[in-house]
Amino acid sequence: MMDSYQVDGGIKSKKASGKAAKEKIARRIKERTDIHGIGEASSTRISRSGGGVNLLNANYEITSEKFVRSLHKCIANILCDLYGSIYVRKNYRELLYFVQNGGDVRPWSYAVSYPAPFIRPLISEPRVVNRCLIKINNKSHEIISFIHTSGIWIVGSSPHLLNPNLIGKISDSIITELASQKEHISKKPMTGFFGFEWNKEKRSTIGKLKFLWVVKEIEGKPNDDFLYLLTRCKVCGQINPTGIVLPREIIYHGNVNNAISYSKNTWNHYIMDDLVKLGFRIERWGDKNLKKYIDQGISIPIENEVKKMRISNCKINCIGCNNLIKFSSDDCFI
Repeated sequence: MMDSYQVDGGIKSKKASGKAAKEKIARRIKERTDIHGIGEASSTRISRSGGGVNLLNANYEITSEKFVRSLHKCIANILCDLYGSIYVRKNYRELLYFVQNGGDVRPWSYAVSYPAPFIRPLISEPRVVNRCLIKINNKSHEIISFIHTSGIWIVGSSPHLLNPNLIGKISDSIITELASQKEHISKKPMTGFFGFEWNKEKRSTIGKLKFLWVVKEIEGKPNDDFLYLLTRCKVCGQINPTGIVLPREIIYHGNVNNAISYSKNTWNHYIMDDLVKLGFRIERWGDKNLKKYIDQGISIPIENEVKKMRISNCKINCIGCNNLIKFSSDDCFI
């Protein structure tokens, strides 16, 4: 979305007003060439100079409440255009409540097919390309797909609507819908612009348009007695405990000066004894520095790297989407 704002001059910001109008206008002009994210994307920056572009900490899986609510606000507006606001207020109360008040975003997942980073069609206003009506307990629910400069988005009008099988079918339907449409400048088929894959090693995509299903993860609860051996579901991105646990006193034994680090997650963290075993003089640390270090990713002696373990042909069901995960030591981390 940030990149699209820079690429597509047709995407307009809200009209600036009030005492800070001049500052807002100046900031928005600057953001056309140098933009920083907020919230979950606060470490993301995209800058342009001449024909070059620099992406710092780009993230294609955003589950922050503000962003997910914004996506669902898009389809609330589409539904109002289709049926009128009175009908939508009466029949889509759950959607409107989430858009207005927020809450747990996990039930409100979405799917997106991203365009190639540097060549894309410019579609400033979201345009509906597919509508899927499904019935659950005699109640109708809509899944709306819209195309925009930033991608093709699949968003449901109710929680818990999306799943990989349905996303795949919608992807096929979108291909049919767009089959005869071409980008007006290049005359290239519209479907040829989408399906950019990000982080192929960690995630698998769905359908020919390579949709990424974005679901907020279920968070883990660290255990002070051991570390969880983890693997990731490539379908929904959920980090899963494998059922194998690692004793702390064994995993930290070795040359701490030659270590391997793992990314931060909610399943494992340091405890005080870990830091002492790793040789840190924690009595000299303030509470703020101590908490910051405990909350970061785990480091262990490289000779204990989990990918060296003899683990192969194992299976578990994902705690997030129930997908069957097949894993070996190469798929594991702490």
